[in-house]
Amino acid sequence: MKLFFRYLSDRRFTLLTYLGMVALFVSTFFLYGVPFDVYADALLFSGFLLVIMASIQYYRYREQHLKLENGKKAVQLYVQSHQRQRLLIEEDYEELLALLNRECREDVSASKQANYRLMDYYSMWSHQIKTPLAVLNLKMQENQLDHTVLKQELFKIDQYLDMMLQYLRLNHTETDFVFEEVSIDQLIKDTVKKYATFFIYQELSFSLEETGQVVISDKKWLGFVLEQILLNAIKYTRSGGIRIYSNPNKPKELVIEDTGIGILQEDIDRVFEKGYTGYNGHNHQKATGLGLYMSREIMRKLGHQIHLTSEVGTGTKVWLNLSQYRYQME
Repeated sequence: MKLFFRYLSDRRFTLLTYLGMVALFVSTFFLYGVPFDVYADALLFSGFLLVIMASIQYYRYREQHLKLENGKKAVQLYVQSHQRQRLLIEEDYEELLALLNRECREDVSASKQANYRLMDYYSMWSHQIKTPLAVLNLKMQENQLDHTVLKQELFKIDQYLDMMLQYLRLNHTETDFVFEEVSIDQLIKDTVKKYATFFIYQELSFSLEETGQVVISDKKWLGFVLEQILLNAIKYTRSGGIRIYSNPNKPKELVIEDTGIGILQEDIDRVFEKGYTGYNGHNHQKATGLGLYMSREIMRKLGHQIHLTSEVGTGTKVWLNLSQYRYQME
């Protein structure tokens, strides 16, 4: 009964129109002296037709309401049958719901994929962070835990934690960027200081040819990129050292050169792919395949460019073009 009264409320404009027409005809017939019997027959026939049509419409109204009520309980969006003729407005609403359903499913699918990728990263990250913890545990058992080893392994743990946080923020950096004038030389010096212990412990040399360049960038995120590249250079350099200088032909293009083991040619085009570790990563089991991927994404968001060249047994050069391609300083 409640549904019936709701139907009458929704169709009140039609009913009021009918009653208005009845009143209009009654007034007209009365003014012209037309016998009421003639009008009564017309009123009876029109009323009977109104009841029939209203009953049919109420049945369709109730059927549609029940289907939509059932649709609220189902995950799958209900699509009406095409067996009966539908109003144009109903078709428009149905098309709109279909579009919303498709967009919703695409969003859910993208969210699931992002969650799967995040779980994969957590798996790699948890495996990676176990390495310095295992080293600390082994050194403690052997009573060989000196200050240098402790400092290095704790630094690695700190770096892995920082990488995890930066990875989570990577897709939300648009509101995190703070563009300012950044001194390349000072940023390099601040970054290298963090790795001084590793240079000393592995007896690696370091050379910086000051560029004297100032670029428009985000100091924090650009520093993160430099850290990832230096960390990779230290990982795969057994002897010699690391040299940083600017490209003579492009003063704002920074070159980070090491004398490490190098990268296979078939791996060079894929080292910036997410999760790709290549031969070196598999052989030495030191890579998560995320450092260079994150570096490329950050450089792209900052409006910079990154690429590398390498030769096995000779070393690797990473080129950071810090010219601003996307943003202008206001």
